[in-house]
Amino acid sequence: MKDIDINKIEDDSKTDDKKQIEEEEKVVMLTAEGDAEDGVELRHDDGPVKTILSGDITEQGREVKPKFIPIGAIKMPGFFTRNSDRDKSKDEEAIEKDTENEKGNDKVDNETSFKNHFKFLNSCPFTKKLNKPQNETDGNTSKSKNLYMFDLKYSKLFKRQHNKDLEAKLASVETLEDKLDTPNDGMENIKLDITEPEEGKVATKMPLKERIRQKKFIIDDIVVCVGVILLLLVVIIGIVIGALAGPPTERPLRLGKFVITQTTCGLVEGVLDEGVYNFYGIPYAAAPINEKRFTYAQPINNISMCWNGTLQVHNPTPLCLQFLENATIVGEEDCLTLDIVTPHVRYDSPLPVVVLIGANSFAGGISPAQPSPLYARTKEVVFVRPNFRLGPFGFLALDIISKSKYPKTSGNYALSDIIAALTWIKYNIKQFGGDASSVTLLGHRAGATLTAALTTNTKAQKLFSRAWLSSPSVIFPGNPLEVSEKNNEEFKQRIKCSDIDCLRSKSTSEILSATPETWLGTLINTLPKADESNRSWLVLDGDLLRTHAYEKWDEQKEAKNEGKEKAFKPMVFGTTMHSGNSETLRMKHIHWSSEIVETMVKESYLDEKNLTAEVFKHFNKSYVGLVELISSIRTLCPLVSLARMRLAAPMYVVLGSGAGGGIKGSGMADVNADIEAILGTFDSEVLEQRRFMAAMQQLFYYYVWHGRLSGPETGLIAVGQDLLAHPGLPACDMFIKNDIVPRYAHID
Repeated sequence: MKDIDINKIEDDSKTDDKKQIEEEEKVVMLTAEGDAEDGVELRHDDGPVKTILSGDITEQGREVKPKFIPIGAIKMPGFFTRNSDRDKSKDEEAIEKDTENEKGNDKVDNETSFKNHFKFLNSCPFTKKLNKPQNETDGNTSKSKNLYMFDLKYSKLFKRQHNKDLEAKLASVETLEDKLDTPNDGMENIKLDITEPEEGKVATKMPLKERIRQKKFIIDDIVVCVGVILLLLVVIIGIVIGALAGPPTERPLRLGKFVITQTTCGLVEGVLDEGVYNFYGIPYAAAPINEKRFTYAQPINNISMCWNGTLQVHNPTPLCLQFLENATIVGEEDCLTLDIVTPHVRYDSPLPVVVLIGANSFAGGISPAQPSPLYARTKEVVFVRPNFRLGPFGFLALDIISKSKYPKTSGNYALSDIIAALTWIKYNIKQFGGDASSVTLLGHRAGATLTAALTTNTKAQKLFSRAWLSSPSVIFPGNPLEVSEKNNEEFKQRIKCSDIDCLRSKSTSEILSATPETWLGTLINTLPKADESNRSWLVLDGDLLRTHAYEKWDEQKEAKNEGKEKAFKPMVFGTTMHSGNSETLRMKHIHWSSEIVETMVKESYLDEKNLTAEVFKHFNKSYVGLVELISSIRTLCPLVSLARMRLAAPMYVVLGSGAGGGIKGSGMADVNADIEAILGTFDSEVLEQRRFMAAMQQLFYYYVWHGRLSGPETGLIAVGQDLLAHPGLPACDMFIKNDIVPRYAHID
């Protein structure tokens, strides 16, 4: 059959509607091409499809704009397309379908990702202003003047068609398909399968507040939160490392040598020397002269007592008036000042403070407890040494003085000086690089006795953290003020005064000359005598000292057992095996024989107690043995009874052999050995001496920094070339049993 006949048969087999639809589709395609060329729209009046597409039919009063789609060009939902010239195989159809699905998914994902990347711009107020549509005022609602930031000309690059538009188009197409209701005649009918959007993709379209409310988060939210947390951690770590790194800022120097800092009474200028800053003679209380003589120290709490400008404290100032061991007099009455040696003058990283309270006796004597520039720098501590009154200016108790005060009291002026100095340290030491919450009192000999008395004063306890007592006395005042005043009548008769005004009018030399010589002696290097006087400079004045020290310590011990640690200040007691040694005792005999030593023991109170034979079971008949015997009775055993039996406090004993030969190779460690080792002034010429110094410093400075000893808190520590547990002191048990100790302990 001819080709023309075949075409004719095909045309005859088609219905009139099909022919009309095909004709109208061709017209629509030609119309679209014509519009693209000359903008002229072709309209036809017949045909149901054309009538729908032409816009003549309205839906709910709104005009439906025609959709001009070329037939056969693309496959759109609800439209008919021509069959391919040849039937495709099933494999080819599956490949094409997979390719189209991948392209569609990639397009949707790309648009969603792009929109999410620029979504943060919508939160900016400026962007919101740009995205707000501006309608023209000419009444034409079909045209609007948009200031969209991303919808200017190429809006399709930044904007995706909304789901509502897609749903409207699908509805119109489905309506058209239902109206046509044509049988399936081989033409391919393609519908768009609308799938429900995934929950994650829906969440991306929600605002952040809505996502938080519904607890639907996307991966971007989690990533941002984790990033912010990591950034904050990095910043915090950087701040901490920056604060800890590098040395703290020091105060600037003037002329590369002088440094200025602030006190509660004005500026003071110290001097840089030996790698540390030295401040000498800073006033901490009003001058105790004229009407303030024989009164408690008065803190500088009035601007009239302060100074103008900057006070230069470059050079050491005089000591307080006192008697030296050779009976000479040194010092001045106006002496209430203190010295500070510090490695840093700064506000951050404060250092522990060591307050040096030293005196050989209550009458005077220059103590080795002096600030050490070397150990201030190497041990990182701040040394403070306050001057305080001694002799009659520091302790005289008389009825004519008590009557001038209310309430009536006298004596213990030196204790008030130390309390005033500690008060000044509390409010000012921060300006010198010190830590007011870590103050250690280092008392030596008479200074240690004063320190022990301060531990019983409620006001003073708030001003320090711990105490280190080197060779103190354990004999404390037990007599009331009236008894002490009567014991001091001899002074009143010598000075020939009947009232306080007369005392204050006397010169310093007159007051010192009226002091009895028996008040100036010391018993630390003598054997006990039956008739020896036992006079104490300290008195129970009813103000600073109200009860006996033993009674106060018993109360503190009970408080400690009940868990009230703040009521008990940590204390460490210590002394040396040869604290009774002195140059005066050594020079009594050129050659010390066993007969001389035995004779001295028999002339003492020990022989009256029939203890001579027992004594030589523990001590040999040599000068070293004699010194150990004196030291045990006067200092060592009384401290053992106090520290071990009453306070359960730690105690150390410096061994002579451990001190590397001690004094000039004598094998003894005198009363100053421990303090000199702590402050670095001990004569360390051989290896054994240097090891002893290292052991002593380890014990002390660990206590300063940590508030406790590195070893056991109780027991007896032997300090030689190392720190060891002491095996015990049977001689002390013998003396305690026979009432020699602590009855004959030294009192200064």
